Amino acid sequence: MPSYFFDLDGTLTDSRAGLIDSFRSGLEAAGAPALPDRALHTYLGTPLPDLFAAACPGITAAGIEAAIASFRRHYEAEGIFHNTLYPGVREMLATLRAEGHLAWVVTSKPEPQAVRVASLLGIDHLLHGIVGASLAETETKTELLARALAGSGARAADSFMLGDRHYDVHGALENGVTPVGALWGYGTRKELRAAGCTLFALSAADFTSRFVLPPSARLRTATA
Repeated sequence: MPSYFFDLDGTLTDSRAGLIDSFRSGLEAAGAPALPDRALHTYLGTPLPDLFAAACPGITAAGIEAAIASFRRHYEAEGIFHNTLYPGVREMLATLRAEGHLAWVVTSKPEPQAVRVASLLGIDHLLHGIVGASLAETETKTELLARALAGSGARAADSFMLGDRHYDVHGALENGVTPVGALWGYGTRKELRAAGCTLFALSAADFTSRFVLPPSARLRTATA
């Protein structure tokens, strides 16, 4: 029976508004010039150390720490409340639960934040587990997914990883898991395909229909 692993930001939740404001807080703390929204959007889904290193050329390790600390203060006080589920996500997770499949979140967000987001959005009871990064956020998606596989007992060859950025694809492929690109998120089909992704979903409902429901249920849905 297949098991399912999901990225959080840009895949299950649209956290764009809260993240952008928190990015700005971090950039200000690092003494970096302000960036327009369009530039900041390119960093959505990027681990914070990589984000601030890329957005602030020449930044020191101390500067990255200050930027991350400021980001977190803003995000935990305000940004975390600007999260919404993408259409069809709750139904997708409920279907997984009803069909008896394992459903885990695997995110580069610090694990306590990810747990809080799932609770705030009321999907925690639909998940079997959440694996997130440490506060240092130095773990790769490969390492995080490996931990989720070990914790869940799922077989990699029977598992799917749904995500919207190249990190998710690399993490899946390096663990022997099948990646599926979430085309509603922050990445692009071009980015996902370049990372090695060959399967894509247009929406959570599309993913549910094609990768979760048994063939007989898919036929009923298509003809209803």
